[in-house]
Amino acid sequence: MKVTLERLRYKGTFNQQGYKELPNGNIINTNEKLFDFWFGYYKQSLSQSVSSNAFDYLKDKVTIITRHNDYFVTAMSDTSYTITLPKPNDKIYNVASINPDYEVNGYNTIVLSATGTTTDD
Repeated sequence: MKVTLERLRYKGTFNQQGYKELPNGNIINTNEKLFDFWFGYYKQSLSQSVSSNAFDYLKDKVTIITRHNDYFVTAMSDTSYTITLPKPNDKIYNVASINPDYEVNGYNTIVLSATGTTTDD
């Protein structure tokens, strides 16, 4: 599959989870925006998906492509980093797996896993 800049039509946000103490002493989770990035959806045929993943693994997963950034590689092992996508996939995601491309102008293929919370929370 040839990846070009024209495929990166959507804007996502790379976040880091933090905590904020309210004046009443309660502590709430926050999602601090680090940067925006452009991405495109990566489509696999059903036979490719089944051969590489079990059906349970595919539940609440989204596969995207984006320009290479080392933050995405770090997010693979650090769940304090999250990614939010626009509608219709407007949930909070963690990086489930990544196929990084370290070449100049390389593209990452990233599988995102929904965290169970939405951006409205």
